[in-house]
Amino acid sequence: MCLIYTHIKGNSLKSILSMVWLFTALISHKAMANELTYTFDNAVGSAEFLLGSKLVPNASFGSSIFTLSSVLSEHTRAYVDLSHTQIYPESKYSSSEGELGLQMRYLNIEDNQIFAGLFAYMNRQHDSYSYYNSSGFGLYLKWKYYFKASQLIIAGYDVNFNRFEEVSEASNTDHEIHFTWNQSFPSKTSLNFRNAFAYQNFWPQTVLEGQGRFIRTIEVDPIPDKMLVTSELRLSQSLGTRIGLTLWLDYQAMLNDESALLILQDGMNNPFIDRFRWEGPSSSLRLQYNLHKNHSLKLSYSFHEKNFLKVPVYEFDFENNNYVIVDEAYVSLGMNRSDTKNSIQLYWNVNLDPSHREWVPELGIVFNAGWILNESNDLLYDFESMNYGITFNLNQ
Repeated sequence: MCLIYTHIKGNSLKSILSMVWLFTALISHKAMANELTYTFDNAVGSAEFLLGSKLVPNASFGSSIFTLSSVLSEHTRAYVDLSHTQIYPESKYSSSEGELGLQMRYLNIEDNQIFAGLFAYMNRQHDSYSYYNSSGFGLYLKWKYYFKASQLIIAGYDVNFNRFEEVSEASNTDHEIHFTWNQSFPSKTSLNFRNAFAYQNFWPQTVLEGQGRFIRTIEVDPIPDKMLVTSELRLSQSLGTRIGLTLWLDYQAMLNDESALLILQDGMNNPFIDRFRWEGPSSSLRLQYNLHKNHSLKLSYSFHEKNFLKVPVYEFDFENNNYVIVDEAYVSLGMNRSDTKNSIQLYWNVNLDPSHREWVPELGIVFNAGWILNESNDLLYDFESMNYGITFNLNQ
C-alpha cells in the first residue's frame, strides 16, 4: 500500500497544509459536530506507457487520495480533498493536488431544489510539467426540478478562476452553463441527456511603456477567448437483478478555432493544452455484474477521437529520446495533431465489512487490468499499452 508521498516542494507543501489547518479549525467548531466522514484511497499499478506517450515506457505509480467532510448544518457541508501521484522511476512527472470546499442546499420547496458551492484548489506538477502549477477558486449553482419521481431537469452554472504561476498568460476564467434532462421508465431504463456551453476568457497581460509622466499601460498579445459546446447521451438498462448496462455517447465541438496563440512548451516541447484545444466524438459501454452483495465485476470499452486545433506535431528522435532540432528550432511536421483512442478495462470490486460496527471503516479492494490503443499522427503519442493496478479504499 502506498502512503502519501512527502517530497513536495516547500511552498507547495505549506500551502496544502494550510488548507488542512483551515479545515481542521472549522471542524473544531461546535456546529461541525453533527457528522464527520472520510475516504482514503491508496492505489499502485503499472503500464507500458503510463503517461500517455512514449516518453516514459514501463513506468509504475503509487497514488493516495484522502477526503474528509463534515456536516455543518442541515443544509451545509464542508470538505477537504488531498491527493498525490508518484511516478516511478521518473519522479519528475509526479503531481499533488489539494481542494477545500463548501456545499450548500439553500432551497427544497415542493419539487424544487437549489444547490450552491464554492471551493479553492491548488495543483502542483513536479519539474517537467511545472508550467501546469496552478491555484484558484470556483463557484457553482445548480437547480433541480422534479416533474415527477421518474422525470427531472437540472440546470446549472459553474465558474472557475485559474491562475498559473509560472506562465501568467495561461491564467483564465472558465465558465460553463449546463442543462440535463433525466427520464426513468418502468422497463428499468434510464435516459439522460446533458448539453453544456463553455467559455474560456484569458486574463489580460500588460506592460508599462514610456517614461515619466508619459508612462502608459498597454495589453500585450491578447489571447482570443475560446468557446465550446458538449452534448452527452447516457442510456442505462437493467438486464436482471444482477446485471446492468450503460451506454454513453458524447460529442465536443469548438465554436471558434482561434487557439493557436497559446502554445507553451516545457523542455520536452509538449504543448500546453486543455479541453478547449480539441474536438471530436467519444463513446463508452459498461457492463456490470454483481456476483455477490460484496463482489462485482465491471467491464468497460471506450472510444475517443480528439482533433487538436492548431496543436503542432514535431519530429521526434526515439533513439535519443528527444525532439529533432535543426538550426536551433524544432522540426515541425505540421499542425493539428489527431488521436484515436480505444481502451478496454476490467474491474473486480470486493467490499469487506467483517465487523458490522459503526466505528470500524469499510474496506474495499479493486483489481483492474486494461488495454489501450492510441493511434496518432504524432508518433510520440502513437502506442499500444497494457495496464494493471490495485486500489485499497477505506470508508467511514
